[in-house]
Amino acid sequence: MQLGMVFLLTLVVVSAIFVIYTSHQSRQLFAELQKQQSQGWLLEEDWGRLLLEQSTWAAHHRIARMASMELGMAIPKFKQIRLVRP
Repeated sequence: MQLGMVFLLTLVVVSAIFVIYTSHQSRQLFAELQKQQSQGWLLEEDWGRLLLEQSTWAAHHRIARMASMELGMAIPKFKQIRLVRP
């Protein structure tokens, strides 16, 4: 009888230790999840800023201004246009 009680007590203690361990591990994993989510939100913010910057750099008026000022390009006059037929 006493051996059975010691066995049950041992099982209860081991079970309690596993409960403590799993709850601790669950808290650690949840903290890691929150950390990863906040990092994901920061990356999404950066992505949005990069998309805005890309649209600014690729704006048509900016490209046209750079082509005319830096590269000396201009829209050809009507007489300079040649139509090539296949």
